[in-house]
Amino acid sequence: MELNNRKSYLELEVIWKDEDMFEFRVIASNGRYFGITEVYETSESLEGFAKSLFQFPKNDSKLFYEMGKKDSYAYFSMKYHCIDNAGHLGVELNLEENVSTEYRSEEKDKLKLEIIIEPSAIDNFQKELIQIAENQEGKATLFGRNN
Repeated sequence: MELNNRKSYLELEVIWKDEDMFEFRVIASNGRYFGITEVYETSESLEGFAKSLFQFPKNDSKLFYEMGKKDSYAYFSMKYHCIDNAGHLGVELNLEENVSTEYRSEEKDKLKLEIIIEPSAIDNFQKELIQIAENQEGKATLFGRNN
């Protein structure tokens, strides 16, 4: 795949569920760097975050959300912040691969990247997250500015 053809995006897809939680496959790319992890989440937690995205960044200039536990089995976080007066937003993404055996910090893959988004991209993403929280299935995609 040519580097110029890559787009920036964040994709969260439910790949497993039970009564108490579900598992996301998280895919993130900023066009240059790309990573995947799988992390567990609950409907209540996801719904709370999705509601906080409503009308962002009007109420807050920063927003942070995480799933899993850092330096543990699997981890994913998103930090939303304003980057200029034109309304562009940056989303800093941290992914840590799930490790099924006794893990060592040296064997755990980690990735940190940023995607730049338009505020309007959050609206669809927020609606898709609400649907996932209600149904515990589906996919939510946040497209970067170069899409």
